[in-house]
Parts: sequence; structure tokens; C-alpha cells
Amino acid sequence: MRRIAVWDLATRIVHWLLVAAVALAYLMSSGRPAGTTFLIHVAAGYLVVLLLLFRLAWGFVGGEHARFRDFVRGPRAAFDYAKALLAGAAPRFIGHNPAGSAMIVLLLATLALLVATGLLAEGITGGGGPLSGVLPPAAARMVGEVHQLLGNAILMLAGIHVAGVAVESLLHRENLAAAMITGRKPARRREDADAGRVPAWRALLLLALLAAIGAAMAAATTIPAASPRVPTPASSGPRR
Repeated sequence: MRRIAVWDLATRIVHWLLVAAVALAYLMSSGRPAGTTFLIHVAAGYLVVLLLLFRLAWGFVGGEHARFRDFVRGPRAAFDYAKALLAGAAPRFIGHNPAGSAMIVLLLATLALLVATGLLAEGITGGGGPLSGVLPPAAARMVGEVHQLLGNAILMLAGIHVAGVAVESLLHRENLAAAMITGRKPARRREDADAGRVPAWRALLLLALLAAIGAAMAAATTIPAASPRVPTPASSGPRR
């Protein structure tokens, strides 16, 4: 079967790096992270910031099916597609379907809130970041609680997204996760054609700008030292 190019390389790399960075940041966020744990959490969070900025920009200058104008539709279209999907009669889309498009917009919006609240609350750990001090301590703590809630919300949304991908893959008998790795899908109609390409310099220019932003964020960051371990009575000295 003829296969056509759908997802450009930049879209695929950013997609999987976002998955990895969000997962790593979440795993490193339990308790009150400090020292190396906090460093990994912050580094993963900063990577999410940069990847999110890239994806937002790529939605305007990226590959054909990565552009917002190609897949963003209204809530009515998403609702109608979801009903058709549950009935087993949803049409096939080369790019994102309307329900998947709505989920992607929701995921991007939640990620934006997640990283914004994380940056604003970064100073309550004892360290500091580029937005530390913007809010008074009491407000920063409240924003930190919202940040934790959004961290759980993003995992729930990701789970729904994966379930939708699985259902659509079964319905249309194609591996959508594999398509986000290879960038290709089967062509089932004569008019199905390769997505329009974009010059590589656009991605390279964005990477250079984001590297500068990342360096500035790192320079404005201080990591809190890990709290010293207090010896327990059983380990404070030799037993008698």
C-alpha cells in the first residue's frame, strides 16, 4: 500500500520529547524536592517550556498538518466526531481529527498553565527562577498548589488522549502511534498526497531562539540545597 508523509520530523521529535519531559518532571515532583531531585524537576520543566514554545510557533510556520489552521475546529465539530466515533462510524482524517484536535488544544493550554504556575511558584522551595518574586509568598504558595493539581490533570488528559488514539487506531485499522514515529500513514484514496514540506531553516531558527531563552532561564535559576539528614536515635551512636 502506498504510504504518504504526514508528520514532519520536528513535530514528531517535539511530541515525544514533551511526553518524556512531562513524565520526568512529574516523577521528580513528589514530596518537597530539593538538591538533585529539584534540579531534575526544574530542568524537565524548563524543557517543557521550550518545547511548548516551539510547538506553538510551529503551529504557524511548521508542516502542513502541524499548523493550527489545518486541524483546529470548533467544539461542535469535535462533539459530532466523538459521537460518530462511539457509533463506530467516524470518518478517517489524514491529520488530526476534530476530537483529537480539541484534545491537543486542551493539552497545550493545560501545559501552558502548568509551566506558568511552576515558574511563578518556583521560589517557595527555597531556590529561585526567572519568575520568582513576581508574586508575594502567600500567593506563590497558592499558585504552587494549583501547579500540583495541573500536574495531575495533565496526566488524566494524556490518558484520555491515548485512549482516543487506541480507539481510532482500532476503528481505522492503522497504528496512529507508529505514524507519529515514522511520520507516514497509508494512502487509501487516490487524492491522498504527501503533506507540504517546510524549509529546515525555520526549525533551526526557532531552536537558536529557544536556546537563548533556555540559557537565560538557567542563568536566573538557583537550586535549593537538600536538607541534611537528621540521624535517628538508633543510628546516632553505638548501642550499649
